[in-house]
Amino acid sequence: MTTPLLRALGLAPLLAACYTQRPLTTPLPAPATRIVAQLTDSGVVAMSTMIGAGAVEVEGVIAAADATAWDVQLLRVDYRGGASVLWNREQVRFPRYALTGATERRFDKRKSWLTAGVITVSAFLAARLFGVFGLGDNPATQPPPPN
Repeated sequence: MTTPLLRALGLAPLLAACYTQRPLTTPLPAPATRIVAQLTDSGVVAMSTMIGAGAVEVEGVIAAADATAWDVQLLRVDYRGGASVLWNREQVRFPRYALTGATERRFDKRKSWLTAGVITVSAFLAARLFGVFGLGDNPATQPPPPN
């Protein structure tokens, strides 16, 4: 018997397959760009009162960006030790020195359709294997008529 955690871990690669990450092509991301960035050591210290101690990576949507700071609507913050906290697009201003290694994260329609197809076919085959649908199968023997 599988636990909910194991099932969730099994689905995680499928959900992650729907996105692609690539380096930012400009020094200042445009508003509405979804980014993932690591915090620098000085950024961890500077941002600890805003996003919590020990943050190592953030994901969010750029609200505004200039040479000195990025305003990010946070979606997720990862912490040392593996903890991850989901945010509800709360806007946080990051000094530019606080973030490094920023990449753009984009939704990939092709991968999403492919993943949906694999899940659908797998579910159908599993249901067929376990006899959820008979698809016209008749039992080999008929029950005897009542007396």
